[in-house]
Amino acid sequence: MNARWWMTLGTGVVVLSLAFTASGQVRGTAPGEPATAGKPWPPARLPDGQPDVQGFFNAVITGTHSLTNPMAGGVEFTARITGVPVRNPSRIVDPPDGLIPYQPWAAAKQKQQASDWEHPTRIEHVDSQNRCLLGGVPRPFYNTTFHVMQPDGAVVIVWDDYHSYRVIPLDGRPHVGPNLKLWMGDSRGHWEGNTLVVDVTNLNAKYRLSILGDFYSDKAHIVERLTFADANTLTYEARIDDPTVFTQPWTLRVAEKRVPAAEMWEFACHEGEHSSDQMLIPDAEKK
Repeated sequence: MNARWWMTLGTGVVVLSLAFTASGQVRGTAPGEPATAGKPWPPARLPDGQPDVQGFFNAVITGTHSLTNPMAGGVEFTARITGVPVRNPSRIVDPPDGLIPYQPWAAAKQKQQASDWEHPTRIEHVDSQNRCLLGGVPRPFYNTTFHVMQPDGAVVIVWDDYHSYRVIPLDGRPHVGPNLKLWMGDSRGHWEGNTLVVDVTNLNAKYRLSILGDFYSDKAHIVERLTFADANTLTYEARIDDPTVFTQPWTLRVAEKRVPAAEMWEFACHEGEHSSDQMLIPDAEKK
């Protein structure tokens, strides 16, 4: 069996177990459904005035195989071996057709990257997640559990995957200089009621948005909106503007649930990891 599928299955099983644990204990929204409805939830307030939303959250549907047909790794694996297709609502809510508005050259590149992932011959053909690289923005929000912490004057978001984190200042400071490119970008945030609005620049764009090769350039500008409908329900949105790659800005939306009693685990992606090497071996030579 191709090592890529076993790796995908193992990741999917872990992520699915987290999602099922959360779904049995908290209320969530359907994928793509806005979290805000009716009277705004009145959260407790922290000493610096922030709404207290600290805790662990996870996407209702996890996984990064596709943005237009999102599914967890284990579900995608089963669909491939059974031949029974799975269709979930696209994470893309604007444009209304649910597709990423690539320019023609970029659409061709994305298609080639998807084909290269199926039959890689160089290490750069292997998805960035399989290579244990940081997920960038916004990929970690639809891939794995994350921990929201709120020290005075900031929001800190931590993932156990790849030991990645983001520190989002709320004091209105300017972005760093445009020549500095970062894996997780440079974030500046403010609260609009129960919505955390984050302006993200300075992205190095060395990662991919999905296993199927979706991408943007280091010229991308992203505005994120994390809207807390109640103590257990979060809607994550990201508006991506990159005129060098897309014909128009586009928006993805992910429904998230609180994960009770979660904790961060040690994550050692590189230690003993041979999946990337196995993926580069021609199928005819694999045993």
